[in-house]
Amino acid sequence: MIIDLMKLSPEGETFTGADAPEVLDLDQDRFVHPAQPVRYDLFAQVVGQELIVRGSVNTTVKVLCGRCAGFFSTTLSVSSFLRAYSIQEGVQSVDITEDLREELLVELPSFPSCSWDGKGICPYSGVNLEELKVPEEAPDESCWGALDQWKEASE
Repeated sequence: MIIDLMKLSPEGETFTGADAPEVLDLDQDRFVHPAQPVRYDLFAQVVGQELIVRGSVNTTVKVLCGRCAGFFSTTLSVSSFLRAYSIQEGVQSVDITEDLREELLVELPSFPSCSWDGKGICPYSGVNLEELKVPEEAPDESCWGALDQWKEASE
């Protein structure tokens, strides 16, 4: 999003809209995929030699679940976006896209997991964790049991 300082009212202006999901620059990411446009509701005003921008920004992304390996949707939302941009003489516009992107990406969960409770089949991936569990076997009498068997077989 680019704010044109030459058209900006001295009292400030509200900017409401959406940018394409490509502004998140997640095209090559294997774990996160943009699902909806980046929506913003911002107020911008020049105060002295600075452009002050505040408001909210949000989007929806699909994230890979760390438990079932299926993708699920989650909303990234920042309600307290606030930045001050120093305005140099001759500057006519300020691009705030990178700051909006950064604020949203910081909201990504560190260890994403879908809302599945682990019982039955996951609605996101179709995985049934009960089928993936390794059955418990009685431990050998000796922790060297497999090597003892190999040694006896080779004699």
